[in-house]
Amino acid sequence: DPAAVADRGLRLAGTWEVVGTTGRWPEVVNLWEVVDGWDGWTRLARRTNLTKASNAELAGWWDEAYRHRTGGTDRLLASAPGAPDPTAEAAAGRRGEVAVHERTVVRPGAGPDYLAALLEEWAPAAAARGVHLVGAFEVLMTDVEVITTWVADLDAHTDLLRATVDGDDDVVTWAQRRREWCTAWREELMTPGPGSPFHPGT
Repeated sequence: DPAAVADRGLRLAGTWEVVGTTGRWPEVVNLWEVVDGWDGWTRLARRTNLTKASNAELAGWWDEAYRHRTGGTDRLLASAPGAPDPTAEAAAGRRGEVAVHERTVVRPGAGPDYLAALLEEWAPAAAARGVHLVGAFEVLMTDVEVITTWVADLDAHTDLLRATVDGDDDVVTWAQRRREWCTAWREELMTPGPGSPFHPGT
């Protein structure tokens, strides 16, 4: 209950465990939405960092969390224009056995153009294969990274991997096209945590 713990105004958009054969393990990826925009971000930063010593509820939460956590890396994200809203996608019933966490390195400043092309060209083609985009974000405080999140059944994702290896036309076309903006990308497969928004049983 982040609102009670830290007056944070956050909404959980997703929580997943990284599949060990595809990324670092054990590792968890959480996606949070700041409910009230920049005012919420300012309050979050102040309550959880600048004045955390006086936040008794948060101190208790951290004491418990440190029993399970060894650290982490955070990114402040801004949704790309026209991108799906993860919390709305989950509320509308979008589910997946797996999710794909894709971190892409772009040429400086190329993130918005890359994401616009991805939304127009690749997201519909991937959806036709059963792999659905649920979030596309610029990473703030840098101009060389973007994040995309996709959900799918494992069979659909495996079919997409097979198509990549086999050199299917639309997959090859997108792989070549993305190099206009991207210098590197990396995906890791994740499974949704029980009770989290994209879990099939939720």
